[in-house]
Amino acid sequence: MCQRFLSLILFSLLACTSYSQTIPDSPNTDLRRFFTQAGATYLIKHPHQTGTTITLPPNVTLQFQGGSIAGKLVFNNTQLNGNVKLHGSSISGTLKNKTFNAKWLCYADGRKDDAKNINFILAMCNAVFFPKGTYLLESMHRPPYRINKPYHIGIHRSNIKITGEKGATLKTKTKAGTLCIYSKPNDISNSIHNITIEGLTFTVQNESTEWDPYQEHCHTISLIGVNRCNIERCTFKNFWGDAICLNHYGDNTSTGERARNMNVVIRNNQINGYKCCNRNGISIINGQNVIIEKNQLINTSHPSMPGAIDIEANNQAYTVDNITIRDNRIDNSQGKNGAISVISNKEGAPAHNIEITNNKITNSRRAFRFYVWTDYAASHITVKNNWVDKNTDPWVWDGKGRTRNWVFTGNTFLRKTNKKFGQDVKFEGLTYKNNQLK
Repeated sequence: MCQRFLSLILFSLLACTSYSQTIPDSPNTDLRRFFTQAGATYLIKHPHQTGTTITLPPNVTLQFQGGSIAGKLVFNNTQLNGNVKLHGSSISGTLKNKTFNAKWLCYADGRKDDAKNINFILAMCNAVFFPKGTYLLESMHRPPYRINKPYHIGIHRSNIKITGEKGATLKTKTKAGTLCIYSKPNDISNSIHNITIEGLTFTVQNESTEWDPYQEHCHTISLIGVNRCNIERCTFKNFWGDAICLNHYGDNTSTGERARNMNVVIRNNQINGYKCCNRNGISIINGQNVIIEKNQLINTSHPSMPGAIDIEANNQAYTVDNITIRDNRIDNSQGKNGAISVISNKEGAPAHNIEITNNKITNSRRAFRFYVWTDYAASHITVKNNWVDKNTDPWVWDGKGRTRNWVFTGNTFLRKTNKKFGQDVKFEGLTYKNNQLK
């Protein structure tokens, strides 16, 4: 009985050893016949390239020791280790790695296109780390649903976290947006959700273009129907349209609302336009439960565009509700409206439950502009404890509509204005106190 038991243990150990076998490559390895054993570790010491699709067996480990693979690879619960080089590969499948290092697949040299590589990564990985480097974006994402403009990178899966090392830069120089995160139209209940973008630098190479650097709808990051999204500690340079746009599918009042951005946090970002030739720093066209805080916005916007932060639903088909704008620093906002504008237009676009507090605005054309054209389309607006320097006109108002429940308190303006507070807007419930007009 004891001998039989020992035999079983020996058999198990042999089976385990076989299952975790280490298999080295050679300079002449044929990848089509190389990966055959599930659970094995494959040592990649030499460069390989193949035009055949290679489907890896399940639960293998690729240990790169100076080698590389370029080809069509289908991962099957695979672990990548070592000095991984998959440049020139197209990839799909699933990985055991908790985080995918973008340099495993991308060149990050600022010369070769990495947009296609990044889209491959985002189609299969839930966590992506971008090491320091310049990731040039030239090719385009192919969305399964029609979105309003072309974008280099697209995300239409949930539960994705993207982080960047300091110096990790995504750069574009074509007439397109950088990144669009979007849900399926007409399906709010299944919105793309849980998206995090942290620590990346986004830039547009305006200086090298021969066309007008102002491209209104080429946004750096565009959200369409996204629920629970955080954009933090990112840097936006020389962007064209908006640095960040809470966007839409072109809904109108006959189709009703199809996509709504909900529970979005935009925090601690550096947003620097290119010679005030962009659209806005941050736009909210369609958003509910949005926090914009502790951002620095400089050199926005084009003189024909609103300004640094624009809250503006286009019509009744959109949602603008529960928006918090606090502790931001805005400098040199030259848009036609103001550093911060809230618009409820003649079509009855909503603007409800908006808090604008503790923002510092300097060297700008104007601090605030408020539009109220339709009765009760705007309500519960708080403008509190903001500080505006002497180079910036305090406010202007447009419209003749009725609006409810405004709080305008504790603000400091170092420059007087000849614009009457509220102008022709009709308030039902206004608290106005402790404001300084120096």
